[in-house]
Amino acid sequence: MSARVDSPTNPRVASAARAIREGEVLLLEGARSIFDALEAGVVPGLVFAAPDLAPVDSAAASRAREAGAEVVEASSRVLGRLSDLESTRALVALAPLPSSKLADLTGSRLVLLLDGLQDPANVGAILRAAEAFGAGGVVLTPGTASPFAPKAFRASAGSALRVPVARNVVSTDAIEWARAAGATLAGADSHGGEEPGALQGVAPLVLAIGSEGHGLSASILAALDRQVRIPLSPRVESLNAAVAAGILLYALSPKTSAEKR
Repeated sequence: MSARVDSPTNPRVASAARAIREGEVLLLEGARSIFDALEAGVVPGLVFAAPDLAPVDSAAASRAREAGAEVVEASSRVLGRLSDLESTRALVALAPLPSSKLADLTGSRLVLLLDGLQDPANVGAILRAAEAFGAGGVVLTPGTASPFAPKAFRASAGSALRVPVARNVVSTDAIEWARAAGATLAGADSHGGEEPGALQGVAPLVLAIGSEGHGLSASILAALDRQVRIPLSPRVESLNAAVAAGILLYALSPKTSAEKR
């Protein structure tokens, strides 16, 4: 390791904290996150490591170093400044943000379009469900929380590293891409539309999920080919966006469709 960093006000630590806060880098907390990133081809540039590492942490630090990361020994105060977890991990790493384009998602059977979702925990949970049920990628319109923000990334349980994500795609570009790909554009609606079973076997399919408070934007809503709803008890107005996305993904997954046949 290079020289130890003890002070949380060290310029290098302050620069790292700013980059994390402003969403310029991906924060990896703990050995599991570092292993997941390396397996996905995302190599951290800098790893802050506690002085006395458990074997699994030492192995993760060594793997990161072999891949090209710089490993710096750091005090618990430094690690605590970089991570807001109540129990600070022995390893905290900074990695470049993964990046995918719309073209990378072309050919996928099912793609999610998240339109203005602002809750990072919801976005992370949806990424996790997307991987679990075989979605080929996720498109995010401007205003949607980054799946690489710490809270969202934790909620994704590493899925944000493995599911292609095209970020900051304006709605007109998303619509044009869906049309060019020959995809059916369907939108989730709390009150109207078909039940999920009606969309089983429709491919390629782009499924749009709107924001928690306002639903789909006017431009996406106007472009929909079909609308889908989840039947609810009359006493329930709507579902959490992540819950709704998970239910729809399960209903539309190829495995689920085959089991129902």
